[in-house]
Amino acid sequence: MGLLDGKRALITGARKGIGRGIALTLAKEGANVGLNDLVDDEVTQESAEVCRRSGVNASVHQGDVSSVDGVNAVIDAFEKEHGGIDILVNNAIFPDQSRPFFETDEAYWDRMMNLSLKGYFFASQRAAKSMIAQETGGSIICLSSVHSYVAMKDWTAYGVAKMGLRRMVKGMAVDLAGTNITANCIAPGAISNRLPAQGDDIDGPPHDVVANPRLKERIPAQRGGLPSDIANAVLYLSSPLGEYVNGETILVDGGMIASSTL
Repeated sequence: MGLLDGKRALITGARKGIGRGIALTLAKEGANVGLNDLVDDEVTQESAEVCRRSGVNASVHQGDVSSVDGVNAVIDAFEKEHGGIDILVNNAIFPDQSRPFFETDEAYWDRMMNLSLKGYFFASQRAAKSMIAQETGGSIICLSSVHSYVAMKDWTAYGVAKMGLRRMVKGMAVDLAGTNITANCIAPGAISNRLPAQGDDIDGPPHDVVANPRLKERIPAQRGGLPSDIANAVLYLSSPLGEYVNGETILVDGGMIASSTL
């Protein structure tokens, strides 16, 4: 018996890295999963196939979730395949996350906000409507960042989007009172593995960002985080274990923000 037996979970940005790790972890706990990404290639398909090895239904839903139309298309396809939705994990992000202040133009700003804030909002709204119609409740989880807590050079636009998510889940928790839907954020710190994992491996080949001594000294845990660290927090919030946590942001950063060296 898994913690999520029979639940239906859609994860955006699930081709590799954190999103893939979340999909594999939820599948191992019995959830039927949908992996969304802008790209549907052999990497995406391999991630879905590994999920299926846990005996669950795993589907791939290619699509751009930075617009309302894109969000609706992806969730419609997911619900057609799985018959509904119980868990939404908003994780999609584009690779170019940092940009110097004076090089941040309108196109970059709009791209950042459309995917990392607007897309998350309307995906949450769309999923919540389905959860209410099902009368089953559900869990909505947004991936924020340590950049929503501290200002680091060249990360202003990204930090604004990720801080907006923390306020968003607080409002959602209040607006969705009485529906049995929880809304929360997870704020990852320095995640050490962005490389594609293989097979049942959630974390992939070793690639530790805290090889940089200046970064390592900022993390009391003395290591970078792993996709599995984030996935375990998602599992907690989406399972009965975390059903009384609502409108909150959980830092998964090895103590980075608590460190006096920041």
